[in-house]
Order: sequence, then structure tokens, then C-alpha cells
Amino acid sequence: MSLRDLLKGFSALSWLTPKVCRPLPLVFFQFREVLKANNQALELIADMGEKLSGDYLFDLRYVESTVEEMIAAMLRAITAINTLTQYRCVALNEIFAPMEARVRAILNKRDDRDGPPLLWLSEVETRHWPLVGGKAAHLSELLHNPKVRVPEGFVITTRLFHDLLDLNGIRPEFDRFEQMLSDHLPDEERLDELRCLLRENVLRAEPPPGFLDMLAEYLQRLAAGGEAPLFLAVRSSAQEEDMDFSFAGQFHSELQVPPQAEAVYFAYRQVAASLFGAKAILYRRQVFPEGGTMSIAACCQRMIPAQASGIIYSVDPMEPGSQRIVVVGALGQGQAVVEGQVPTDFFRISKTEPQRIVERVIAAKHEALLPTGGVDGGLALEAVPNGQVEAPCLDEQTLLELAGVAIHLETFFKRPQDIEWTVDPQGVLYILQSRPLLITESTREKPLLSEKLEGYELISSDAGRVAQQGIGAGPAYRVETLADLKNFPEGAVLISHRDSSQFVQVMQRAAAIITEVGTPASHMATLCRELRVPCLVGVPDILARIVPGEEITVDAEDRRIYRGRVVELLTYQATTTMDLHMAPEFRMLRRILREVSRLNLVDPLMQEFRAEGCKTFHDVLRFIHETAVLELVELGRDDRCLPGGLARRLDLPIQAGILAIDIGGGIAPDAPPDQIPFSAITSIPFRAILQGMLFPGAWHQETMPVSFKYMMHSMMTTPQDTLSGQYTGHNIAIISETYVNLCFRFGYHFNIVDAFCHDVERDNHIYFRFLGGATDIAKRSRRATLIATILEAFDFSVRTRGDLVIARTGNLIQSEMERTLDILGRLIGFTRQLDVQMTDDQAVARYAEAFLMGDYGVVNDNR
Repeated sequence: MSLRDLLKGFSALSWLTPKVCRPLPLVFFQFREVLKANNQALELIADMGEKLSGDYLFDLRYVESTVEEMIAAMLRAITAINTLTQYRCVALNEIFAPMEARVRAILNKRDDRDGPPLLWLSEVETRHWPLVGGKAAHLSELLHNPKVRVPEGFVITTRLFHDLLDLNGIRPEFDRFEQMLSDHLPDEERLDELRCLLRENVLRAEPPPGFLDMLAEYLQRLAAGGEAPLFLAVRSSAQEEDMDFSFAGQFHSELQVPPQAEAVYFAYRQVAASLFGAKAILYRRQVFPEGGTMSIAACCQRMIPAQASGIIYSVDPMEPGSQRIVVVGALGQGQAVVEGQVPTDFFRISKTEPQRIVERVIAAKHEALLPTGGVDGGLALEAVPNGQVEAPCLDEQTLLELAGVAIHLETFFKRPQDIEWTVDPQGVLYILQSRPLLITESTREKPLLSEKLEGYELISSDAGRVAQQGIGAGPAYRVETLADLKNFPEGAVLISHRDSSQFVQVMQRAAAIITEVGTPASHMATLCRELRVPCLVGVPDILARIVPGEEITVDAEDRRIYRGRVVELLTYQATTTMDLHMAPEFRMLRRILREVSRLNLVDPLMQEFRAEGCKTFHDVLRFIHETAVLELVELGRDDRCLPGGLARRLDLPIQAGILAIDIGGGIAPDAPPDQIPFSAITSIPFRAILQGMLFPGAWHQETMPVSFKYMMHSMMTTPQDTLSGQYTGHNIAIISETYVNLCFRFGYHFNIVDAFCHDVERDNHIYFRFLGGATDIAKRSRRATLIATILEAFDFSVRTRGDLVIARTGNLIQSEMERTLDILGRLIGFTRQLDVQMTDDQAVARYAEAFLMGDYGVVNDNR
């Protein structure tokens, strides 16, 4: 395979090559229009995210108007990218249309109606949450968590609930009932009559045509995946259940259900009808006094034969400041525990390392809730053998394993958790549900917080900006390169020089994030808000003030960082609730942001980074931005599109041979027509690159000895498209005040740097590509590894293949962009002929260390 074929196979975006040459100023104007529309949409998303912090008051009108503005900005961005790419991104219109429809459905409170009637838990995505309800949404997240084991199963979605209402003629009564719940003073007698009528009608409802056949197929597939006889737990999963409100015990569950479609459908109707149970309606009116429609799904999971079951609280609700976990359990199935049918064992476990059991109260357990053993399923209280009556339901090892899971889930969900668990006869631990634990503490008994905090050492105060509010504590873990994320420990505080969307890899394990450089409008900040990770950005010199591994507490509400674990702050966070979070406007906004702000296309160099991979508004905006950047990169490579006669030679103290084409503000107006000095360069990114190239010792003028054999091999494998064009033999820089597209050719290696740099962080980007050399492929590949190693140390996302290096970074403040481009300039000079000296793998490490230490003269020392 030729090098040209290799490049074509590697680049999934080769289709971006322009078909028609357009004036560069026009293309750059179109590029700026893409950025403008992108920024408008991103700013609206960021503004909505900030509203979720609890510091702002807003109403439904704000939500509606902001969504309309955001959709308009999205459509402008899609139009702009199609103009820039000459309509090669028209597929974005079809991809965006269902996203827009889902958001509008949330606004119209109809987002629980469109979708399949059945969904496997393993296939539930964020966009499905309104269809599957809160409990199933959380379980689907846990199903993909490698540290937690969850019984497999599927969801009967709210789509079926609405189908039953429509097909069985129940819709008019349902709508009337929901309207009465919204009334300030409804007719209570009539309301209760409607409630009873709805409950009875749902219990008698016939299924839609074909549904039982579909259900039978799901049951058959579920049965095929296990060895033991299949029985199911059919449990409620209402829209708000286990989200901000527990609805604990308000809805019905059916356990040990046999795997026949008719039996499961019967159980589902019992669950669905419980939406209209008297206690459920009373609870609903208490937590949702403003009314609003509500539907219900059912989570159908494989029933685990339980040796013991129970509840674990990740924070002791009786003593929130004690740093202890509470476990309650009994033998058999957990329904007997939550319903208070049997005596239970009680344990307290220390939360701090090393974890240990600090209290245990063992009950006499004479009965356990167990399967009846018949083919029709069902559970019954059975006598416990005498030898197990006085024994604890869990051994110490399992208790400590359970405590570790509780700590993990508290970190994962960023709030204390109320967790239902079960252990099978082989001692395997399963999590059956995890929901927020609501803790209250008497204001009268709570000591004045500010007085308590005076005893802790402040590392930083009133510094940086809040990207996501919250409080987190843990050992400090320093991330200098993306490779450091691989060993990120559970519950640590991530500290780094600058923010990166790649941190999403560890966010659900992080207690908090602190960066020296960053912005609340960055991709990382959006991810922190989505995943509720407390985050401070722009905290100056914090790396120098924190020792890796030391315990710190981050208060991302008052912008303070403490040395040590501030128990009072952590208790305050666990016991403080904000009524704003329970308001209907807040809940609607959060549901909209689930569809809008989640970022799945994190790394533009990954194979799945394509239009079809977009699942949210944020994904579409990220794809548009990266596509716009690559359009400029590819345009800059096409000599046919460069205007003849406009290139002006630079006068530099190094032999770089650069011709500059200014498309607006890149060269001072009073500069000479030719032989442009460095002092006349006004392009911000280009000047930064040149400054690095001119750094003392970085550029090596001497020629490296290369054998004739290797030179001929490089000539034969050089991509032919790099040898054509009006400026062949020159290094071309297309520049403006804020942009540079620099195409280098030194001997037989080729280098592209494309960068945009100004005062709006989210616009800023750097694209770097390096290829070739004058030696054999082994040495060229080692040089590529060297370049990749250095770029990764400066937070670039890097991909290599043979002697090809492609790297990207962006979303940096202007000063950080200029610093990074300066480093790139030094790297270009330092590695220019270095493939000759890449004789072994040790050379890669040696030269990488030298560059990172600023020892650029090592190149001459090793000749």
C-alpha cells in the first residue's frame, strides 16, 4: 500500500477536500459565521446549565424562550456549515430534526409518548429517560458501571401506558383527572371517584395488538441468558420516581412473576394501576402541588434468588456528620425489609479508610420471605432454620464490599444514596436500585458553619470561577497528561493545569475538579454540570500549593479550597436541600438539558466522531466546529486555491523559507512589500508559532547526514499531491489577525498547523499534522512517537499511524493558546531532522525528556 493510500484510509474526513476554489477571504468569513452561530447556541446551553446551580430564579417563560432561541441558533449553525462546506453536511438537518422534536415534546409535556413500548435496560439512552422512568433510568446507568452488578431485564415503557389509555377509551377521564389535580381547589369527592375509575379501567385494559407477542419474544431472550429458572420482578418506574423524589412504597411491585407474557402483562397492569392508588396520589399532591401530568413504566428484571437482602445508606441519616454508613438487612427477599415484615440486622460501618464495622445489632430472624417453589411464582414467609436465626445475615467481607459499593455510588451520582441490595446463595452482590437519600437536620442543632470552618487551613479563597457548584473532598490527584487518567483513584480530587473534555473519562469517580486555566463555558464545564461534579476553573498556581495525595476539600459554592477533609462542609451538603430543585420549571429545564448538553463526541480523532454519532445538540455543535476547522485545513493544503501574486516572503534569522498570504490583519499595514520582518507580523497565532521557532537553540541549521538509499525511498513514497501547485518548494502561511494555516515542507517531511486564536475560548483551536522524513520507516515512526509523546504532555489529543501524527487541542484562553503555539514552534524546529537520530526506542524517551526540560541543544550534542 502506498503512503497516499494509507493517508486516504486513515482520514475519515477526506471528503472535505474542496471541489471548487473560492476566494480565501470569503471562506474565512464563512468560517467566522459558523463560529458565531455555534457560540450563540453554546452560550444559551451554558446559561441554562448555570440556572441549574440554584443561584438563579427563572420561570417557564424563560425555559420556553431560551429553547426557541437555541433551536434557531442550531439551525443557523447547520446552515452556516453547509455554506462553508458547499452543502456536504446536509445530513445534519435530518439528524437534528428528531432532537428538536424531543425537546419540543418536553416543553409540551409529551416526551413520554413517542418511542417503543419495550426497551432492554442495556439499550436505554439518556433520550429514553422520559419513557423508562426514574428507577429504570438509574438502573440502566448502573448496568454499564463495571463496579456494580445489576440484574438484567427490560422496561415496559410509558408508551404502552399511553397506548392503553387511548385504545381502551380511558384518555378522557385521565385528562380530566390530571386537570383537576392542577386546580387550586378541586372537588375532592369527584377527584376520588375519577381516581378509582381510572384504577379499575387500567386493571381491565386490553393490550395493543401484537404487544403480547413482542413481550413473549423479550421473555424468551431473557430466559435464554440464564441457567436458573426465570422469574421476574415487575417494579414501578414512574417519571419522577427515584429522581428528586423517592416515591418510596407509593407504587406497586410484583415479585416472582412467571415468564409468560400473560402473567407479566397482568403484573404490569397492577403496577400501572397503582399510579392511581390513594396513597400515591396523596404523596404526589404533596410534592407536586402545582399539578402536572405523570405516567408510569415498569422495570422487568430477572429475579435473584436471595440469601439476604436489605438497604444501605451511604450517609447515616441519623448522624449525617459521623462519616458512617448504615446497613439494614434480613434473610430472603428485601420486600420484607422495606415493608417491615421481619426483624432486621443493623450495622454501622466507618466511611474513612480503613473501613471497619463499628456497630452491629443482630436480630433473631425466625422468618424469611422466600419463593413458594411453584410454577406460578409468588413469595411467602417461611421459617428460618434454627442455626441461622441468631446469625448475622451478612459476613464481614460482604458488608465491607457493600460499603465500598455505597461509597462508589455516592461518588457516581454526586449525592448520598439510598440503595437496595441482595446477595445470592453464592455470595454474589446485586444492586436492585439506587436513589437520592434525603437527609434533614434541625437548624436549631446545627452549629454555626462559619465558626467551624475557621479551624481549617485555607489553600485558596475567592479565586477562580465556578463551573459547577457543590462540595467534594478526597486525595488530590494531579493530571498532567491524558495517560494519567488511567490510574485515577475513586473519590479523588482531580487537579490539572487546564481543563479538558477528556476528563469525562473519570468524572463519575471524581469528588471534584480544579484547574489553573479554564472557563465555565468550556466543554468540560458543561460535562461537570451534567454529571454534577463540583468544579473550580482558573484557580492560579493551585498545582504549586497542593501536594499530590494530600486530602483536600473543594467548596465550589464559596470558591474555597481547604487542606484536609472538612466534615462540617460535607455534612452541610448532605443535609441541605433546595426547594428550587423541586420546582416544575427546574425539573423541565433539567430534562431539556439531558437532551441538549450531554457531549458524546469528545475526541475528534476517534472513529465514531462523525455526523451519525451525534445524539444531542452539543454533539451537533461539536461536530460542526471540528468540520469547519478541517475545511480550512484542507483548503490551505490546496495550492490551486491560493491567490497568485499575493504571497510575501518573510525575512527571518532562520532558513525557514516561508511565504505569507495575508487575508486580513495578519501583517502590519506599513510592512515592506517583500522580506517581511518578524516585527511586522500581527497575526496572533502565527506570531506565536514564529516566536517558538526563533527561540534560542530550538531551530537547528546544520544538515543531518542521510543515506542515498533512505532518500530515494522517501522520494518514491512521498504523496504526489504534496508536490503539485504554484507554490511547490515553499512553505505557505495563510494568515489573518486571528488565524493561521501553515503548511511546511522540510526535505521529505510535511507539517501542517492550523490555528484560530482570539479572546473567545470556545472558538480557539489548534490542528497539527506531521508526516514523512528522509530515513527508513522505523526511524520515521520513532520520530512520530517522540512528537506524539511531547504533544500529549501539553494536553493534545493525539493519533499516530506509522510516521503520521495528527493532534488537536482547543477551547483554551488566548494566553494559553499563544503559549501552546509557541511550544509547537519549538517542536517544529527541534524535530525537523531528528529522524536520523532515532536509532532505537531509548532515543524517543531521551529526546522527549530533553525537550520537556528545555534542553534543545541535545540534538547537536548527540550528532
